[in-house]
Amino acid sequence: MFVRYTKLAFRDVLDGLSNTIAMGEIITDIGDADVRSVQADKGGAPSEANVRDNPSWCTDNGLKDPARPQFWDSSATLDTVTRSYSGRGFLWAGSTQMYSGFTTILPPNREICVNAFYINDGICPPSSRHQGGVHVLMGDGAVKFVTDSIEAGDSHQGAVFDSGTPFKGTGVRAPGSPSPYGLWGALGTRANKEIISEDF
Repeated sequence: MFVRYTKLAFRDVLDGLSNTIAMGEIITDIGDADVRSVQADKGGAPSEANVRDNPSWCTDNGLKDPARPQFWDSSATLDTVTRSYSGRGFLWAGSTQMYSGFTTILPPNREICVNAFYINDGICPPSSRHQGGVHVLMGDGAVKFVTDSIEAGDSHQGAVFDSGTPFKGTGVRAPGSPSPYGLWGALGTRANKEIISEDF
């Protein structure tokens, strides 16, 4: 519902205010290598293309600690210099998803997986410190609790994206295509005219 440098109004929410998430919870990084609060870096990876083409890249490539899957593995270098300002909840006025936004691609409380060199590119699910899910604010003002198990499609499916102006891509990933991330993805789009037929 929010686009940087763009003025939007309720009339622009074509999917319906009750079917579109406006805001939600994110945790703030506290320096414990929580997979939901700070980016990981494994030899300069992931890249923008890695996470765009496979939102589960960070899990699939062993960046999580196998004994404590809510935390990054020690082999996933966490840059202590950039961590002083690049954790979730930091630089809130920076307006990027890493700092103060989120995506409806991976389900709530899954890991963030962002470009190791440019933290604005990537997957940033909402997160909370209470069990089982997150609270979101819908466009119509309703507050709802979304569980971590919400139907979220295929987390290995590449994201819908615009590769430039004019966009030359076609097929299921072209702008305007339905979200491949199920009910969860549909709740995060505002103008795809996706029909929400189930309760959550």
